Amino acid sequence: EKFKRMCDKSMIKKRYMYLTEEILKENPGMCAYMGNSLDARQDMVVVEVPKLGKEAATKAIKEWGQPKSKITHVVFCTTSGVDMPGADYQLTKLLGLRPSVKRLMMYQQGCFAGGTVLRVAKDLAENNRGARVLVVCSEITAVTFRG
Repeated sequence: EKFKRMCDKSMIKKRYMYLTEEILKENPGMCAYMGNSLDARQDMVVVEVPKLGKEAATKAIKEWGQPKSKITHVVFCTTSGVDMPGADYQLTKLLGLRPSVKRLMMYQQGCFAGGTVLRVAKDLAENNRGARVLVVCSEITAVTFRG
């Protein structure tokens, strides 16, 4: 029943474009064919993906109605860039979660990741007594966008 409820509430309702005209004007290489813009894209992604994840996680935690101190695991996925320490670590810092929270980061899995993180979270919750798993998927298409 819980897993069905999670799946029923997991969806993409609307897609947004992170790259505004202002950002594109400041980074003209992002619109140029074969433009030299990977560093600019990566710099943007490593900051913004965890921040976007924090917004979603904060809403989910509020809806859950329990203190965030009860969270024992974080499962995070993104196709938007790769960084170390990862977006999962940045998210735990942004949310103020305990350093002992166990984290799993999935990068570059595309649409496949959404179902996978739910399955992994279900397995973690069922096999770790008292586990409270926060799942976050955060994407901005800055890395793959071509003008």
